Amino acid sequence: MYQVTLRLDHDLPFSNVSKAFPEVEILRWCNREVDILEAESGGVSIDSFEAGLREAAKRLSADLIHIHRYSNKALEAVIKCRCAASNSSVAIVEASNCIPIMPVVYSGGLEHVKLFAFTKEDQKAAIENLEAISSVTVEGRGRLESHSARPAMTISIDDLIGTLTTKQLKALVEGIEMGYYSMPKKVTLEEMASRARMPRSTFEEHLRKAEVKVMRAIRPYARMGYLSSRSP
Repeated sequence: MYQVTLRLDHDLPFSNVSKAFPEVEILRWCNREVDILEAESGGVSIDSFEAGLREAAKRLSADLIHIHRYSNKALEAVIKCRCAASNSSVAIVEASNCIPIMPVVYSGGLEHVKLFAFTKEDQKAAIENLEAISSVTVEGRGRLESHSARPAMTISIDDLIGTLTTKQLKALVEGIEMGYYSMPKKVTLEEMASRARMPRSTFEEHLRKAEVKVMRAIRPYARMGYLSSRSP
C-alpha cells in the first residue's frame, strides 16, 4: 500500500472559504453523506467565518444542518454533502480507487490531503485526476508495509457508532456539546435530562449505553496503541 501527502491550490468551495479566512484552520471529515467541519481561528473572533460559511453553503444550495460554537474562536459545522468529481477532492480520490484519509485540512487557502493507494498506478491516477482541477504539490510519499497499514488507517464511523440508537447518539452528542465531559463538568445529568424533556434515569440510561458501545468499539484500537507504546 502506498501513501502520498498532497497540497492542493484550487477554487473548490471549502478552499475558497479558507482563502477568505486564511487565519482559520479547517478540518473536514466527509463520508459522502455529510461534511463535518471543525474550524479554529488563530486569534480573531469566529463570527465572520461563520457568516462566510453560511453564505458559501447557500451558494452551493447545501443544507447547513448544524453549527455549534465551542468558544468564540472555534466551531463545528455539519453540512449535507454535495460532493462530486467536479467540486470535491475526496470524490476524485475515491473515484481513482484510492482512500482519502480524514481529516482533510484547509489552511491559508490551501487544501492538504493524505491518501492511500493500493498500487502505484492508482496513486498516479489520483494525482493526475486532481491535476485536472487543481495545482498539485506532492509533499510526501511512502510505502506502508502490511504490518503497519492497520494502525495508519482511520476508524470507520460504522465501527465507532454504528450500533448506537438515535436516542443514544442524541444523548452522547448533547453530553459533549453541553460540557458534560469537560473538566470540570459544565452541566449535570439532571440539567441535560430536563432539556431533553425526559426523566433523569431514562436519559442516563441512553447516555451510559452509548458510552459503553463507544468504549467497546475503540477497545481493540486502544489496545493496539497501548501495546505499541510499550514496545521498546
